[in-house]
Amino acid sequence: MRAIGIKIHKPEGEYDLGASKFFGAPVLPAEWLNRFSDDVIFFAQLRLADIAELDTENRLPHTGYLYLFLDVEMMYEYSVMAYYYDGEPYVVVDDFNETEPRFAHLNEDWLMSFEPADDAADGIRLFGIPSSGYETDEELLLQFDPMAADTRFLDNIDGYAYFFFEKDGRGIDDIKLVIDRS
Repeated sequence: MRAIGIKIHKPEGEYDLGASKFFGAPVLPAEWLNRFSDDVIFFAQLRLADIAELDTENRLPHTGYLYLFLDVEMMYEYSVMAYYYDGEPYVVVDDFNETEPRFAHLNEDWLMSFEPADDAADGIRLFGIPSSGYETDEELLLQFDPMAADTRFLDNIDGYAYFFFEKDGRGIDDIKLVIDRS
């Protein structure tokens, strides 16, 4: 499996709000606006066309958006809410993470850029195998390294946040989060 490396940076000047990013202001379909409680934070949006050329094994659709939200009601036992939207969303939701006081600081966009990566590379990436050697029967969707940038999300752990989905299927509706402390 070919991994896709993710580099993140804060935007400078004007930029496409619908770009792939962590945190900040998600761009959502209008019909989703009442879907989220105050215990839910916006983690990431992936514009799947951004990774289409690198996703040579077609692990994800190549159109639309994949969104990852976290229900943070329980301390460090976050539930993943993953949604796929096959269209172009147009409603920008500023200050999405403000309603959850522990995560109100996550209102800045961290834009993503993508590149081929080694399957076991450190840092932030899609697919491959967990860098820490964490073993599971599930397939790695996303490896998030809190130390890869100064996002201040999970920066109190020395390890990774892994998002896994079922092998042999897209499993977008059943993604789970594992926080692996080294």
